[in-house]
Amino acid sequence: MDLSKKMHSKSPVFHPCDSIFVYLFFFWVSFSFSQNMAEKVYFDKNGKFTTETAAYYYRVPMDNLGNYKSFYIGGNLYFEGKIISVNNEDENKNKYSGTCKWYFKNGKTKSLRTFTEEGKENGTSTYYYENGQLQKEVNFKEGLPLNNRFTEYDENGTSRRIFEEEFSNNSNDWDLYKSDKSFAQLLKGTLELTSFTNEGTSRYINLPIESDEYTIETELNLATLKDGDKAGLIYGFKDWQNFHYFFVTQSSFYVGSMYEGVSSINADGMFCSALNPQSKNTLKILTNGEKIIFSVNGEIQFSKEKSRLFGSNIGIAVSGKSVISAERLIVKEIDFKNTSGGGNTGNATSSDIDIKASGTGLIFTTNGYLLTNHHVIDNANKILVEITSTGNTVVYTATVVTKDKDNDLAILKINDPNFKSPDKIRYSLKEGGIEVGSSVFTIGYPYALSGMGKEAKFTDGKISAKTGYNNSINSFQTSIPVQPGNSGGPVFTDKCQLAGLINASIQQTDNVSYAIKLNYVRNLIELLPETIPLPSDQSIAPLSLEEKIKILSQYVVLIKIK
Repeated sequence: MDLSKKMHSKSPVFHPCDSIFVYLFFFWVSFSFSQNMAEKVYFDKNGKFTTETAAYYYRVPMDNLGNYKSFYIGGNLYFEGKIISVNNEDENKNKYSGTCKWYFKNGKTKSLRTFTEEGKENGTSTYYYENGQLQKEVNFKEGLPLNNRFTEYDENGTSRRIFEEEFSNNSNDWDLYKSDKSFAQLLKGTLELTSFTNEGTSRYINLPIESDEYTIETELNLATLKDGDKAGLIYGFKDWQNFHYFFVTQSSFYVGSMYEGVSSINADGMFCSALNPQSKNTLKILTNGEKIIFSVNGEIQFSKEKSRLFGSNIGIAVSGKSVISAERLIVKEIDFKNTSGGGNTGNATSSDIDIKASGTGLIFTTNGYLLTNHHVIDNANKILVEITSTGNTVVYTATVVTKDKDNDLAILKINDPNFKSPDKIRYSLKEGGIEVGSSVFTIGYPYALSGMGKEAKFTDGKISAKTGYNNSINSFQTSIPVQPGNSGGPVFTDKCQLAGLINASIQQTDNVSYAIKLNYVRNLIELLPETIPLPSDQSIAPLSLEEKIKILSQYVVLIKIK
């Protein structure tokens, strides 16, 4: 075979009539697209396809890249964004991409949502009232709400953090397993618990409640519950020695708690006419901060003085050899951010009643890592971080990421999806050693819950010695006056460089305090599971002391221990 003939074929001959076909082809494509552009698809208020005369709005394509706009009948914009999978029968089945925006008839934003290229909702989706006020914030990751939680706001600004478990998937890590004693499974939108012994069984998840006012609600089907067996809610659960419960049988209810292994019974088998023994029943616990109320199917059955929660677990339990199905679990925290307006009341708020210790912390990353002393968080069951900025106070939960007991250091991480991170950290870490006589200052929360109030306090002094108590090499001595509560607070130079963390004082002497050296702080940061960019901003160094304190105070937080 002569390969040269194959490799060197003749150039095609172009005939004049070919140009006509090319022209007609492009004319057809252009015409078809312009026709599609002109097409309107009409929908009713619920997003279902309808006729033009019955329509609430209509949708039109804007280009061939998937960008669309929808308009109310009358002309005002209803929607704009990219739709990667268009459904002409039901808009609720569309798949979106990128940032999409919906509008009210008055032109104000109704919702702003972001989607991945695959059409999964991602990031923070925000919803608004028609007057423009924020209504709801939901944090998504790859199409699922983070921790099944979102924040909702009344029109007066009161916030509610809401957890909704629909049991459609196991994103909350329920213990689903089968043993010789029990079986738990997700079945058709329910959590089904089966007990094979008279001991009964339970399943629970960690769900911290931070507000004084909250509700806990579930829907149980009692049809499979054997006569005399109980089922219901366990909450404030720390362990089987410390928890609260609200149980029902097919005809009665039970309310009580266990504290350090001692049983406290408030209602023991009281008759309940509201129960539906062969169908679904809604059990609800509601507290207004003073009283706690127990209801069945909307009817109040019992109330008592509110008691503290021992732990942060909430779940479903069943006794005896029975089967119980829970269709949903909803927890609402009312005004959970505990906004106080001024932040300096001089007294502990009602949310501080169960606080057993407090200290100071320093945020050092924009994603919520913060420094404090080990002794501040030692033996903590729950860690709360209270941040005050522009007159508003917000409380978040935090967890210990790493700690160094020998050098009295700990690194925490704010793990609340609603945490609003600072744009940047406007201080730096001191380079080089410390010098005796250098001016230093701290910002902290001394006696914050014992009379001095929850406004950050500034005190200053000098570096007195390069070693600490009993010549300890991991710390240095200062003349900064500090009190209990200052522990974990930053020691800054006059150039706003972090030099160390306050960790001790001698109460019987005037103006003697000690701080852990920065080198030990750096060493602990290096042990974090991710690489952390260290603060290096020096922009506020030339400012007045008053301006420096104002800026630095936003990174200094009150740590409360339960």
